Amino acid sequence: MDKREIQSDQPPCILSAAAIRQCEQYTMLHEPISSTDLMERAGTACARHILATFPVTHIPDIYIFCGPGNNGGDGLVIARQILYASVQICNIHVILCQEENARTTDDMRINLQRWEDLVKSNAQAHVSRFNPNEPQEIPDDALIVDALFGIGLNKPVGGIYADAIRTINASHAHTIAIDIPSGLFADRAVPAFDNIVMAQTTLTMQFPKETFFHPEAYPFCGNVEIIDIGMMVPPDLSWDKEYISHDTARMLFRPENPFAHKGTFGHGLLVAGSADMPGAAILAATAALRGGIGKVTVHTAALAAQTIPAVLPEAILHRDSNDHHVSNIQWDTLQTDIRTVAMGPGLGRDAQTVSVLKDILDSVHTPLIIDADALNILAENKTWLPFLPANSILTPHLKEFERLAGASSDSFDRAEKARTFAQKHNIILILKGHHTLISMPDGHQFYNTTGNEGMATAGSGDVLTGLLLALLAQGYSPAATALLGVYIHGLAGDIYAHDNHPASLIASDLPRYFGKAFLNIIQNTES
Repeated sequence: MDKREIQSDQPPCILSAAAIRQCEQYTMLHEPISSTDLMERAGTACARHILATFPVTHIPDIYIFCGPGNNGGDGLVIARQILYASVQICNIHVILCQEENARTTDDMRINLQRWEDLVKSNAQAHVSRFNPNEPQEIPDDALIVDALFGIGLNKPVGGIYADAIRTINASHAHTIAIDIPSGLFADRAVPAFDNIVMAQTTLTMQFPKETFFHPEAYPFCGNVEIIDIGMMVPPDLSWDKEYISHDTARMLFRPENPFAHKGTFGHGLLVAGSADMPGAAILAATAALRGGIGKVTVHTAALAAQTIPAVLPEAILHRDSNDHHVSNIQWDTLQTDIRTVAMGPGLGRDAQTVSVLKDILDSVHTPLIIDADALNILAENKTWLPFLPANSILTPHLKEFERLAGASSDSFDRAEKARTFAQKHNIILILKGHHTLISMPDGHQFYNTTGNEGMATAGSGDVLTGLLLALLAQGYSPAATALLGVYIHGLAGDIYAHDNHPASLIASDLPRYFGKAFLNIIQNTES
């Protein structure tokens, strides 16, 4: 999903197919507008986008595959509107795909009649029925529009429709899917991926579909762009999934206080690092400082502590008595103004380190940030989970989450496990990935819209832990900390990738771009 294209005046909700149908009905009733006119609006908006994006003056043929339902009706509107705008320029071929006895919707029939009337009078307009025994030859320089099935699909595609999808996918022409690539389900996993349109562009109506945020859908969707068709959200409609938009981040980000001092921005304790992995503590502490924390104390193994002053003189050191790993924390030797604690990066899982996590769970009653090896220790000691302070933030990657909650059959199953886990333990779960999923204790879930593949690099998670520590220490609520932290972390990676190839990104680059990310949010500009 291309996060840069998520721009809408609607709330940043991710709605199920059933909820989107409610929005359609509400819009038709309260605008008011007929279903045929709403289809006309949707198809016209898509056609305008296609005309503005693709050089139709250089495309000799456009092939629009239309199914028997309303998605096919959208395709027919698109065909007509492109014809009006590009008459005498390109040939528009409507390919009707329909099994015998398949029901055709009223709006689809109306628009098919309109198209057939144009075919009679315009040499550039064509219509034919898809014949699986004589599949359409589609030139490489053509444009394909997939309007076979929309979000109402509820079973895997077969029969003549599967043949049509294979014909589309066999072509080298650019393919644009309307609303959703045909064959994908909007809000659940597809059991088989044989018969799904592989689009390079998806024009989705009004709301992003949940499947766009899942890795299984990535090969099929291409660049997803939201098309605003003026659909209204019923005031009594509720939803439990959202995406984190730029506006979300801007509303959460607190204004500057010119009278602030370092105490205003909080003091956090970071328990991280070992003799073998001192860099994890350095990365996390650097991120905390670049993230705006007033003071950060780093408790780490004695040998790891030796490496920190030269690279991070701003950090306060609290050396463990053990040279190689964290073995104990002498709480009475710490400064008393510590607001929050983060634990995990680079710790290892020595038996003494395990006891330190138990000590923290017994001693700290404000929300914790738990990452990396601290998560693995929890996974090995699941009876400790009920002792996590309410609203603690856990930040597992996929394997760490599997150790905590068990294996999942697919990413939708994993998302539901994340929701259940967060609710059961009254914590905030940040499941890291391309579209990081944040599950709140009340069951609400948020998909992140920033970040790129360059951030799949060692230490990136350590940086996120430090940034979360900074925000929580500054007084952001745990929920705001999670949403804002994940968004800024990804945004820093996106700003880096704007000027560099993302493959060159390393974790220590990210904190250097936090300042630009903050400015990006404050100045209300997209990355």
